[in-house]
Order: sequence, then structure tokens, then C-alpha cells
Amino acid sequence: MEPKISSDEMKKLAKKLTVKGICQETGYSRKTVWKRLKKLGVKAQIVVRTSKKGDKAEQIQQNLVETAQDAVKKALEKRQFVDNSRKIKMLTEELIKVTTERDAFLQVGPVSTYTIKAEPGSSDSQATVVVLLSDWHIEEPVKSSQVNGLNEFNIKIAQERADKLFRLIAKLIKIHQKEYRIDNLILALLGDFISGSIHDDLKEANSIQPTEAIWEAQKIIASGIEYLLQESDVDLIIPCCSGNHGRMTDKQRVATEYGNSLEILMYRQLEKYFSDEKRIKFIINDSYLTYLRVYDYSLRFHHGHAIRYGGGVGGLFIPAFKAISQWNKSKHADWDFFGHFHQLKDGGNFICNGSLIGFNAFAVKIKADFEDPKQAFIIIEDNRGMDLTRKINLV
Repeated sequence: MEPKISSDEMKKLAKKLTVKGICQETGYSRKTVWKRLKKLGVKAQIVVRTSKKGDKAEQIQQNLVETAQDAVKKALEKRQFVDNSRKIKMLTEELIKVTTERDAFLQVGPVSTYTIKAEPGSSDSQATVVVLLSDWHIEEPVKSSQVNGLNEFNIKIAQERADKLFRLIAKLIKIHQKEYRIDNLILALLGDFISGSIHDDLKEANSIQPTEAIWEAQKIIASGIEYLLQESDVDLIIPCCSGNHGRMTDKQRVATEYGNSLEILMYRQLEKYFSDEKRIKFIINDSYLTYLRVYDYSLRFHHGHAIRYGGGVGGLFIPAFKAISQWNKSKHADWDFFGHFHQLKDGGNFICNGSLIGFNAFAVKIKADFEDPKQAFIIIEDNRGMDLTRKINLV
């Protein structure tokens, strides 16, 4: 335990002894001595009065340490002052900004509005709906196992999808009649409603024979047309094109293609069935191409099998553009509408339709892009042309 030395005694000792001497005299530790001296304010007198060489060097070292400590303290105080100045500057700028924004907001006043008037006659904008029906292949079965579970198809599913299709057509017409005055529906029958027996694997796999299949397809289409007559107020214009699957010959004919088509027979039957219906007009001819005039636009319909697509880098677009360019040299059309390729594509000057059958084993084999069953729905406005192209999904 350190001895008790009074302040007066400590001052006396400081006048005649060094720090080391005080430690020896009192038994205090060096730390305690410096602390007491500092408290008494006699630290400077010790340096002045030190006489021994060792004590003087020690005192000089201590002074250097204290000087360094003072310098560090002043530097820290200066740095803190600079940091505080920066913070004050930033806070001042932020305060000015907030104050300016507040003053600007207070000067805005209440929100003012104006009335948007309906354009005269806009509700009378006239449009025609075009729906493409093609590539149903109703009697060609698709087993789920053949396409890795991506699709399944048979006659029952074909009828279910077709029924859904006609319901959606009627629904979409009603929706768009809120925007346009729609009086006509072009229901384009573009072929391949059956798969037929043009290949050996189809002869083996198809669930029913071609004549039975065409009869079944006719029943589904006729039922759909009757539904549209009942559920809508539009007139139906029905251009009809033969596909490449519904033929009665092994090889595709050119001049006699329509004469060997079961689908042309079906179209004639449908035309006869609806002959008393004033709201329906069928367009059936012997040419591969069928033209129809809508407002000031020319529409060209065909199945699509005359377009030679070899699976090139550009996909369907390049061969379609080439074919359309050649046809336009003899008779121009603003848009071509066709199917055959089972993929719904909008090429700008053409619409390629999807299919009802969907993804099948043949599509897997030729590495075709996957596509769900769908058919095309198009709106052509009288003064703006093709205003809308959308898909009708059937799954």
C-alpha cells in the first residue's frame, strides 16, 4: 500500500528532487508521482530543476511525448471541426432544398381538370372480324406418351376444342362491338380439317376413315355456324379453301386439286344446308387462291401448301414473302391468310394460322417449335386497316 504524502510535502519534494528521487523518497510509483505533480501544477518546475543526466533525458522524453499528444489532440480537434463544417454545409443545403420544394408545393394550389369530349362519330367506326379455321385433323390421334405429355388429341377432344372456339368467337365479337360497329364476320375455312390417308402412317393410326372424318368435321362446323348465328348479330362471309390432307389421291394434284378434295364436297354440303339463311354467304371456287374485298383492302385466302418451306434459317417468313411477292405481280393483295404450318405467325402482310390438333409426333420429328392449339382472330378497320391480331387459345 502506498504511503500518504500531503500536497505541501509533495511540493517541497518537487523543489529539490527529480521524479525518480520522489519515487525513491516516497515509495510512489512513477505514474502516481506524475499524476500528483500534474494535479498540483508543479510539473514544469521539475524539468527546470533536474540536474542528473539520466533524469534530464527522461524528462525531455516525457516532454516530447506530451507535446506529441497535444499535437495529436489538436489535429483531431481540427479534423472534427472540418467534418462538422461539412455536415453543417450539407444539412444547410438540404434544408434550403426542402424549404424551396415546400414553398413551391404551397404555391401550386388546387388541382384543375378539363373535360375530354368524345370524338364525333368514333362509336360508329366500322370494322370486320376475320377468323381463320384450319388444320383441325380431327381423326388423327395424339397420344400423350408420343409428345412427352405436352398434348393429347382425339375426336372427342377435337369437338371440345371446336366448341370452345366458336364460343370464344361469339364472345370476342361482343367485346369488340363496344369499340367498333361490326356487321360482318369472315369465317375462313382454310382446309385440313381431316388428316385423310395420304400417308401410310395416317392410314394405320387414324381413328376413322376419311369419309367418316369429313362427315364428322362437317357436323362440328355446321354446329359452330349455327351457334354464331344464334349468339351474334353479324353476317357471315365464308371463303373456302381446300387443304392438302383432304384429297382422295396419293399425290397432290394441281389442275384437278379441288375436284379430288373431300373438303370441297363438305363446303358444298354446308352451302346447301345454309342456303335459306340470308346472313350467310359461301365463297367456293376452283382456284388455289380466293380473293375478297373488304372496304378498300384486298384479302387473299389459301391453305398455304403452295408455299415451299424447307426449314431455312429465316423460318416461314422468307418463303412466305417470296410467294406473296410473286402472287402480287399478277393480282395484288394487302394481306394473305393461310394455315398449313401449324404455327400462328404475323408477318405484317400475312397471317399464318395455328392448329386445332396442336403438337404431335410429326412436329417432334421435324423439330418444330412447340405451340398450343390456337386459331387466329383479326379485326380490319375501315380507315386503319388491320387493327388487331390476336390468338384464340384452345387449351
